Amino acid sequence: MKALSMLLLVVLGLSGWSNAGASERREFCVFDVAGASGFVYRTLQDYHRKAALAGVGLNMRPYTDEDQAVADLRAGRCDIVAVTDMGARKFNDFSGSISAIGAIPYYEDLKVLLHILASPRVDRHLEQNGYEVLGVTPMGAAYLFVNDRAIDHVEALEGKRITVFEGHHDARHMVEYVGAVPVAAKISDFASLFNSGEADISYAPAAAYEVLEMFRGMGSKGGIVDYPVGQVTVQLIARADEFDDAFVRKSRRIMSRLYPEAMRIVRQYERSIPEERWVKISPEAVRGYQEMLRSVRIDMQQSTEDSGMLAAGVYHDDMMTILRKVRCYTNPGAMECSADNRE
Repeated sequence: MKALSMLLLVVLGLSGWSNAGASERREFCVFDVAGASGFVYRTLQDYHRKAALAGVGLNMRPYTDEDQAVADLRAGRCDIVAVTDMGARKFNDFSGSISAIGAIPYYEDLKVLLHILASPRVDRHLEQNGYEVLGVTPMGAAYLFVNDRAIDHVEALEGKRITVFEGHHDARHMVEYVGAVPVAAKISDFASLFNSGEADISYAPAAAYEVLEMFRGMGSKGGIVDYPVGQVTVQLIARADEFDDAFVRKSRRIMSRLYPEAMRIVRQYERSIPEERWVKISPEAVRGYQEMLRSVRIDMQQSTEDSGMLAAGVYHDDMMTILRKVRCYTNPGAMECSADNRE
């Protein structure tokens, strides 16, 4: 009997749990449009395991409504919430600026940025207004889903109806800048707006092709423009001082190191899209998109109109400078790296 008791103590000790530890488990609320079977939820199960090894037990709960997950964090029903950049903007404009339009065109840029975010050098920016960011990991590049393959260059956007997420003021500014028509949308309904023909264009990660069946809105003429207009990330938010500094630093490193596995799944979704569905664009068109997106960001920051100032207000100046430096680190020959009007 004594031997059995000792064995139980050893097993409990190895697993990192005791009755006291179990009673201290925190609520981890994860937004994923597909719930517990989704890509985000499955990716963050690895975070869940590594947090336990770091001494923090988490009870994962899936949410298919991001607004509800945010509300439950504010109400104290969640200790950590996993949200998209749009959800994170409600708590932190520094990490929320990662999804600035066109600011991170390539995955290599994002990989460099995630290393920076896991560094103590930016700690002071990751806590704002009583909340802190516990880490960032990829969800995939946002591409333009179009109902007409002829929409393969910037000028073709004029007059087209483009979904814009509620509160995504910078995207609305871009849509209006190119002469397109914004269609108000939420994460819960943007795909249905595109699929039903109420919008000509919608932007989303490649996973939306399968998960949200956005191939329906493409019909026989549409496709996905093979140029990222931004990056979508998963960000963990918690109340400040809810966790000790050692775990906060550990959490940010864990999220940064999820990059290879997250990208494996992202690329799997991208490769699963039929080749003929990708709208390949010319090098000239790529440069056109790059310069247009940069011009939109600069226009917002210099605008004296209410809409422009509202849009620019979602960007954190220090993050925009970091993003520009990252782009010029990975692509030093880009025009913006020698331009006078640098961000």
